[in-house]
Amino acid sequence: MASSLVSCGGGGRRGPDSREAGQISRDLGPPGGAPVRPGPSANDAYVNGLNARRDGKCDLAAEILKPVANLGPGYEGAQFALGDCLTRTAATSASTSFADGLTWLIRAADAGWAEAQGRLAEIYALGPDDMRKPEEAAYWLALYVSNTQKARIGFEPLPADSLKRIADTLMPEQITAGEARARSWTRKAWIPPRMEEPPPGPDGEGGGGPRGRRPPPN
Repeated sequence: MASSLVSCGGGGRRGPDSREAGQISRDLGPPGGAPVRPGPSANDAYVNGLNARRDGKCDLAAEILKPVANLGPGYEGAQFALGDCLTRTAATSASTSFADGLTWLIRAADAGWAEAQGRLAEIYALGPDDMRKPEEAAYWLALYVSNTQKARIGFEPLPADSLKRIADTLMPEQITAGEARARSWTRKAWIPPRMEEPPPGPDGEGGGGPRGRRPPPN
């Protein structure tokens, strides 16, 4: 098994603490701090999921973070954390869990989340043999390096040794091609599919639950 399929803690990098996670959730939340769904707020769930991931409890973190990630734009941090957990704890790169994690990472990376871009560079350069794609690694590495979002509170940088190892796998022409491709990148946020009917409420009748969106198929 390749080295990228490791424990949830992120290879030794420090995740945001509770204060930083709270700040991130406030930054990501809707204007005015209005709840995005009935019951416990999505921002509280986001913080709880980040804390579980930081503590190495990726199964719990994934369970908490998936509904938050499914909210779409503004919750790319949850999408990254979910994808990171799933790709690090999957038994093999051929598993459904790994594929799901990769999908969440791409969604967050396409929306500009720097950590997701770095993690994709890591997977495509250093991950399982069947996942190694130098052109993709060079592209995501170029986006990660140039991403100004790395200055935000709670940012989780790739370890310096990982960055060096990624770069060492790439030929100069691959790096140049990746940088050229990255220059044409435009932000693309993932929008959850619209639901056709309101879900049942807590008493089993329609109209009582969160409206407007449903999670994508697993």
